[in-house]
Amino acid sequence: ITTPRLLRAPSPRTMGKGGNAPAASAPAAPLVAGLTLEEALKAEGVLKADRQYTQIRGQVYDITDFAASHPGGAQLLALAVGRDATILFESHHVRPELVAKALKLLPKVDTTVNLCPDETFPKPLDSAIYKKIQQRVRDEILAPLEKTNGRMPSGRGGCVLDAAVVIACFVASLVWYVRAPSILTGCVLGFAGYWSGTGLQHTANHGGLCKSAKWNQVWGWFGSDVVIGKSSIEWRYHHMVSHHSYCNDAAQDQDVYTSFPLMRLDASQEWSWFHRYQQYYTPLVWPLLYAASQVGDFTNIFVNKASPGVEYLGLTSSEVALYAVGKVLHLGLTLALPAYYHGLANVVLPFLAYGAFGSFVLCWFFIVSHNLDGLRPDQLSKEARSDWGRWQIETSATWGNAFWSFLSGGLNYQIEHHMFPGTAHNLYPAMQPIIKEECAKAGIPYNGYDGYFALLPITRDMFNFLGKMSVNPAKTK
Repeated sequence: ITTPRLLRAPSPRTMGKGGNAPAASAPAAPLVAGLTLEEALKAEGVLKADRQYTQIRGQVYDITDFAASHPGGAQLLALAVGRDATILFESHHVRPELVAKALKLLPKVDTTVNLCPDETFPKPLDSAIYKKIQQRVRDEILAPLEKTNGRMPSGRGGCVLDAAVVIACFVASLVWYVRAPSILTGCVLGFAGYWSGTGLQHTANHGGLCKSAKWNQVWGWFGSDVVIGKSSIEWRYHHMVSHHSYCNDAAQDQDVYTSFPLMRLDASQEWSWFHRYQQYYTPLVWPLLYAASQVGDFTNIFVNKASPGVEYLGLTSSEVALYAVGKVLHLGLTLALPAYYHGLANVVLPFLAYGAFGSFVLCWFFIVSHNLDGLRPDQLSKEARSDWGRWQIETSATWGNAFWSFLSGGLNYQIEHHMFPGTAHNLYPAMQPIIKEECAKAGIPYNGYDGYFALLPITRDMFNFLGKMSVNPAKTK
């Protein structure tokens, strides 16, 4: 399956990394060497150079003026700039009938050539199971909460307690770490960082933590750039444009192809001799995520202006400035401040412990949710591969309960999260019975591990899957 997430003409750099569909399948376009379809159209006067455009179901829209009033915020609308945003658009709005009305108000652009090749991946609103579950969630969860608690019908907001606890945990851990830097306090701060990464920035950057788009942007930036030193810019493009749209697709989901060649997570990936040991060395790699993010984010934002496979087409100078400010604050709080009081030599090991422990927990809790035997696209039925809702359900796994949801910001409810990524994470426990029931009716497998100790069996199965992928495929033929 190919997808037009990148606008540039096919090249060795983009193909195979979620780049354009092959030229033969793309509409004929007046391409000029080195120009995107959008740039070429602007050069011909079809599009205006000072405007921003997106494409949804083959229709090109001018979204320049909509950025200021977009309910999810300008930072989320920016993800749609210059690309086919059909999947993003349809999967992040719980009430499609209202959003369809908003689309009618946006200026349409009539062109003989599309802004970019049409999306060829299955689309959310073509999925019967997705629409059925979506309707039940609106009727049985969101509508009653709107009447009793004033919750938004979009599913955003209502996470004040969750967010307050996460922030308090970070502040308390930071104070302890600064006053008495040690490996122990570094690990405690690392856990607080992990929790901020899941319970604060993750939901906020998806647009679901707060009712206000501005506050979602603030907490998304604070929880990511400041607390854990991870660029919220890179995260949004990587996680939302790539992972959520094309979960587990080896060519389009960055979580799969950027782990390679170190980790082989898909049968289509080339096997190397060291993969036979990946069951053993994978946990040793997890603590390196923090260091890799520091280097990768800087390179992606300032050099590539893209994460592997996804260009930052809507990137603004203010976002880059916020990244720089966030990096200064992050390193100031976690490294410079304790070093000022205790000396750099006494802070190096606690700082490394902070980054390593937080990375380890985050990687562990996330990798189990998509890397199990049976969750790979080549293991899905033909029907599931052509249905976006089924694809999301059958390539994900849910573990634990509401207690673990509180401690992981809903990260454990991956099936529910992939079906409703733009809603508050504390709604996922209520969504689970609905999704389970509809899956049972439709004969769709629901990959669930229930209970307080569910992390143990799903971790076992994850290592078994890594073992399966560690075998030389030539020896299994």
